Amino acid sequence: MNVLLIENLSKSFGKKKVLDDISMSLEKGEILGLVGKSGEGKSVFVKTLIGFFKPTRGYVAIHSDSKFPIGFSMQENAIYSELTVKQNLTYFSEIYGVPKAARKHRIELLLGRLNIKEFGDILVKRLSGGTKKRVDIACALLTDPEIIIFDEPFLGLDPGLVESLSKFILLLKESGKTVVISSHRIDELAKICTKLVLLRSGKFYKINKSQLKEVY
Repeated sequence: MNVLLIENLSKSFGKKKVLDDISMSLEKGEILGLVGKSGEGKSVFVKTLIGFFKPTRGYVAIHSDSKFPIGFSMQENAIYSELTVKQNLTYFSEIYGVPKAARKHRIELLLGRLNIKEFGDILVKRLSGGTKKRVDIACALLTDPEIIIFDEPFLGLDPGLVESLSKFILLLKESGKTVVISSHRIDELAKICTKLVLLRSGKFYKINKSQLKEVY
């Protein structure tokens, strides 16, 4: 059964059509990689998936019994600079309704898996850009969502952290999570994604490794 179903999705702003009749589906354990030049609408697609934008036409259907089926980390981090890493995670776990009995375990688990345990008591404003991104991703995963959406997750990460995050995303896949990643790092997406699509002129085009050098 499809976890995520997109049917005839279109999104316009005034007379400008950004997404044009997109249809696709994702099953449990799939990773979709979305590439495209700046301004082609990758962030618009992501924000439409998570409900920030209402489709002009078509729909997005999520098949889940979870109260919070989607977790997302946007290009702009949504964490609080004046709080520590643990305070951010605790705050968002309360906002998302993570059961009190499970909060500590969930927070410690994510701190370990994203290699940020050593920063737990440090104010976010004192962290590097790459560490802030990992904290933001940890917040997105607090509810153990079935669908996880990343908008430019590798931005600001050094090669070692890119590799570490890629391995973490593969672990999410192995645990049955469905992942959508929008990124300019097509080389990295090619390593981990089960599907790769190019967004151009509002349309999706399926691509494979032999086409990678021709995409841009």
